[in-house]
Amino acid sequence: MIKEIKELYVAQTDNKVIVFSTNLKDFVISLDSVAKNLKNYMYYYREFKKTDYIEHIAADGRKFYLQKVL
Repeated sequence: MIKEIKELYVAQTDNKVIVFSTNLKDFVISLDSVAKNLKNYMYYYREFKKTDYIEHIAADGRKFYLQKVL
């Protein structure tokens, strides 16, 4: 594993990783281009402090699974 990576966030839908990033802000920005009706960055910051797994249902009904891996 690369020691410089402190965090890794992934978003999955239909058993495929569609977005990943080592920075939460970049992750939320990238995810916004794929899944609409996201909450703001601070919401995800606070949620990932509590848990490492969030389920998001987009406006079109697709389920996205957001996870903090590291």
